[in-house]
Amino acid sequence: MSLLAAERALQAAQRAGDVNALEALLHASCVGAGPDGSVFSKEDDLESYRSGALQITRLEEESLDVQEDVLSGTTRLVAAVDAIQGGTALSARLIYTRLWVRADEGWLVLAATLVPAAEPA
Repeated sequence: MSLLAAERALQAAQRAGDVNALEALLHASCVGAGPDGSVFSKEDDLESYRSGALQITRLEEESLDVQEDVLSGTTRLVAAVDAIQGGTALSARLIYTRLWVRADEGWLVLAATLVPAAEPA
């Protein structure tokens, strides 16, 4: 699977709340940082979907940059996102930057950040 296909599979899994697909795409040591500065592990992320604390109702790709090398790659996604987090509805335009590593099972996210994106001019 190409890195582009892996990124698109991850987006689909997020939209669907598919914990099994997310688990398969996240490295065991995956760490993320949210827009509020919070840091979360793979298990934290999976639990938010598993418990229903996070439900992404819309994740609409606006732009995507993919850079890959033999063993690693990065994706930079700008997306319009609607979600329910902890019972509160949220809408945001976010930049997701992910560091991917190639493993025997394919591309896996090792690290990710998501930050607010400026509104387009």
